[in-house]
Amino acid sequence: MIESPTTYYAPTEPATADFEDLPTGSIDGIIALGGGSCIDTAKLAAVVLAHGGRPADYLGVDRVPGPIAPLVAIPTTSGTGSQATQTAVVTHDGVKRGVSDERLRPDVALVDPELTYGLPRAVTARSGFDAFVHALESLLARDYRWVDPRPITYQGANPVSRALAWRALTLVHGSLERAVFDGRNRDARRAMSLGSHLAGMAFSASGLGAVHALASTLGGLTDRPHGACLAASIRPGLYYNLPVRREQYAAIAGALGVGTDPFSLLEECDRLRETIGLPGSFTEFDLSEEDVDAIVENTLLQERRLATNPREVTADLREVLVDPELTG
Repeated sequence: MIESPTTYYAPTEPATADFEDLPTGSIDGIIALGGGSCIDTAKLAAVVLAHGGRPADYLGVDRVPGPIAPLVAIPTTSGTGSQATQTAVVTHDGVKRGVSDERLRPDVALVDPELTYGLPRAVTARSGFDAFVHALESLLARDYRWVDPRPITYQGANPVSRALAWRALTLVHGSLERAVFDGRNRDARRAMSLGSHLAGMAFSASGLGAVHALASTLGGLTDRPHGACLAASIRPGLYYNLPVRREQYAAIAGALGVGTDPFSLLEECDRLRETIGLPGSFTEFDLSEEDVDAIVENTLLQERRLATNPREVTADLREVLVDPELTG
C-alpha cells in the first residue's frame, strides 16, 4: 500500500532550528519542489533523516557519514543552482554557514523553465541576480593551481569551470532583465534556467569569493533574501578584488559589450542591479558603520568561500566597508 506523501514547507531562509518537525518514520525519498532555500532544506532533511542528529552537527565540509535519503530536486526559480551543487546553506547562531559534501548533490535534477513563468518580478530579480554573481565569481575565482587541496570540490577556477561560468554569465546577463519585466518570455526564462544551472555546475567546481561571503554575513545579520544581500555586496566585494583582477574585469566588460576598462564591469553590475530594483548599499539594510566590525568578523568565518577568492581576505576588508561610495 502506497502512503500519501508528507508535505513539508521550507522556510524562506532556513536556519538550523527549523528542522524540529520532520517525519520520524522511514521514508522512500524526498522531492524538493521550489527555490534554492527549499532545495537546501531538503538536502539537510535528507541528511538528518538518514543519519539522525541536527543540521548543526554537519556544518562544514565532508561531515556526512554516508548516503542520504534519495533526493530529487525540481527548481522553480532560476537562481541558486542548488540542484547542481553539493552544498546546503543554513543560518546558525546568526551566521550563514554551509554543509558541503558530495553526498548532498541531488540524485536527479529536473530543470523546466515553464515552472518559473509565474514567479513574481521581485523573486525573479533576486534569484536571477544570484545566478549572475555565481557565474561572475566562478569566472574570477582563484586559479586551481593556487588553491590548497581540501575535501570539498571548491578547488579554484579551471578550464572546465571557466567554460561553464562564461556560458552561464552570457546567458544570465543577456536575459535577466527580460525575465524580470516580461516573465512569460519563453526565451528569457529558458536562458535563465539553463544559465543558473550551468552557474551552479561551475561554482561547485571552482568555488566563489568575497561577494558571496559578504552576502552570507548580511543574510545572517538581517535575515534578508540572499539575492538582495548579494546586490548590496557586489560593489564592495568586486572593489576589494580589483587590485588582483584589473585585466580580467576589463576583459569581461569588453566581452559583454559594456566597456573597455575594469570599472566598466563594476558600473554594469550597478546598472543591472538598479534596473531590476535591488538594493545597492548596506544602509538599506538598516546597517551603519557601527556594524562594520561585526560584518568583517562574520565574513572572515566564511572559509569555504574565501579560500577561492582571488585576493586573500583579511581584516583590511574593513577599509572597503567604511567607504560610503561603496557601501552607502
